Amino acid sequence: MKKRLFFNKYEEMKYISHLDLLRFMDRILRKSGIPVKFSQGFHPRPKISLGNPISLGTEAFNEAMDIELREDMTNEELFKRLNNKCVIGFEFTKVIDIDGKTSIAEEYKEMRFEIQGPGSSLEKIENLLGQDEIILTKEKKGKIETKDLKPRIKSYEIDKENNKITIVLENMSPNSLLNICGVKAEDVSIKKYGMC
Repeated sequence: MKKRLFFNKYEEMKYISHLDLLRFMDRILRKSGIPVKFSQGFHPRPKISLGNPISLGTEAFNEAMDIELREDMTNEELFKRLNNKCVIGFEFTKVIDIDGKTSIAEEYKEMRFEIQGPGSSLEKIENLLGQDEIILTKEKKGKIETKDLKPRIKSYEIDKENNKITIVLENMSPNSLLNICGVKAEDVSIKKYGMC
C-alpha cells in the first residue's frame, strides 16, 4: 500500500539538509509506529522517497513524500499519528493513496517560489530574468560546461510594493539564479510552494 504525504518545513527546520530530512522522516515514522515497508538485502532501508532536494535555508510548503506500508492503515489514522510526533517548524498537511507508478520528481516538475529581500537584491534578479538567455557555467571533470536556464523559468511576477518576486521553475532551485546575478542566499528569504 503506497501513500503520499504532504508536509510543510519552516522556521528552524528550513536549515536541515536533504539527507537529514530523510533521517528525520525515518525517525518520525518509527516513533509514530507506522508499519513502513523495508527494502531487501544486507542493509534494509525504509521505503521512503522525496522529490527534488530543498535548498538549505528555504522554507517549503506542500512538499511531498511517498511511503510504502507493510499493512493497511487509513489516511486519517496515518495523518493523526504522524502529526502527534511532529516538532516545531514541521507538520503534515495531507495524506492520499497513490498507485506509485511515477515518482514525485516526474509528477511535479514545476515549483513556485517566493523570493523576498532588499530592493537592490531583487533588482539584480529582475535584470537577470529579463535577459534572453541565462547562462550557468560549471566545471565538470576538467571541462567547462554551459547551460541556458531560461527555458526552465516558466513564469515570474514582480511585486515591488512588497519587495517580492514570485517565480515558477521547472526542476530547478532559484539558488542557481542568485549565484549568477551575485545575490547571497542569506540576504533574501526564499519560500517554496511545491506541487504546481
